[in-house]
Amino acid sequence: MVPVVVWNELRGTGIRRDFKANETLLVEGAPDTSLLVLQRGRVRVLNSTLLVAVRGSGDVLGEMSAQDGGTRSATVVAMESCVAFSLSRAAFKRVLERHKVGDQLGQYVVAKLRETVTEVSSRGTEARVRDVLERIARLAETDHPKPLTIPLSQSKLAESLGLSRNAVAKVLVQLCDQNYLASTNPICLAE
Repeated sequence: MVPVVVWNELRGTGIRRDFKANETLLVEGAPDTSLLVLQRGRVRVLNSTLLVAVRGSGDVLGEMSAQDGGTRSATVVAMESCVAFSLSRAAFKRVLERHKVGDQLGQYVVAKLRETVTEVSSRGTEARVRDVLERIARLAETDHPKPLTIPLSQSKLAESLGLSRNAVAKVLVQLCDQNYLASTNPICLAE
């Protein structure tokens, strides 16, 4: 999103927060009080209980409400241990203004919205499952010990996609048969 110097200043301005797997980072409908810059880990972005996006290291969370002062449009839940830095809306805006990167933030927000539209579009079950698994794996840090292992149970994956666990289990078996997955419990992409 921004040059390294800006990212480092955002982190340095914020307060470090550590989150455990399945811990909620932001709550849909809550008033805007701050935003998070995600340093490490992967998260699910949910509207109600439906998955609208997955995010990873280097992403900003809660930036939409930070821009307009509205309530949170989604809930963000850690898929694994995460480290984020919490900034007030005012501190975030000061850093962006000081470095004149407001346009880059706008482009970033638009790109995230486009991805969200793609995520919630009406595609077949296998395509939706495959896309989410690929996106989650792609977001693993380069030094992640198991980047191809998906930090979600079949039940959480199904719930996130608004599908039955049986429908997801059936697709996962098919993906194993296609050698796309190495295993279904835990869900792990083949190399």
